[in-house]
Amino acid sequence: MYKAAVPFPVLPGKDASQVAAVLRADPAGYAESRRRAGVHLERAYEMPTPMGTFLIAYLESDRPYAEATAEAARSELAVDRAFAAAVKEVHGIDITQPPPPGPPPEVLGDWVDETVTTRKRGIAFCVPVLAGAEETGRAFAREAYTNRRDEFAASRRAIGACREVAVLNTTPSGQLIAVYGEADDPVEANRLFAQSTSPYDVWFKEQLTRIFPPDVDFNVPLPPITEIFDSQEILVAR
Repeated sequence: MYKAAVPFPVLPGKDASQVAAVLRADPAGYAESRRRAGVHLERAYEMPTPMGTFLIAYLESDRPYAEATAEAARSELAVDRAFAAAVKEVHGIDITQPPPPGPPPEVLGDWVDETVTTRKRGIAFCVPVLAGAEETGRAFAREAYTNRRDEFAASRRAIGACREVAVLNTTPSGQLIAVYGEADDPVEANRLFAQSTSPYDVWFKEQLTRIFPPDVDFNVPLPPITEIFDSQEILVAR
């Protein structure tokens, strides 16, 4: 299973929910599109940032992100053509053309609570990476998600979270890390993490100051984030 959390800037004056509306308008076509691409789950969230509004898309698929998205880009299905037109209008990105050269989304950390057997509500956000801090971020992710995995699991279970994926993206806006998570109540889970003073959480948040700009403070809850699409509404029902 391949996972990706990818941020897209929303052009000024545009409505990110317009793209989601295209997909909801043709549920049968959408289900066929994503079946061809091997996509099992697709969710999208809108987030205000100092750099402007971003949409963060999260996908789980049988193929790497580039292959899954290329399938939709070359598709003749009406829903995919409408989707490409909406993406170009809202995000200024022509997905029917080859992407600019650069590395694909890179999963830095991936944790799933295997005791939780159902999908929970999701949330996603993105944060800019300090120039030259990519290797620091990779090393931190290995320590946090792998070497100290038991502590990570205890931390997230304490706030009611059950999944977390952190992905490094190379974009025209620079290096961005997008994070996707699931919990019974993702907003409350984030609030609890922000106020947590457990040794692991304090260490975790301190390490983030070496990766992100000074104005990014994970001791403060995230700004309001809006879910604008959840494929479970369509794919699971079918």
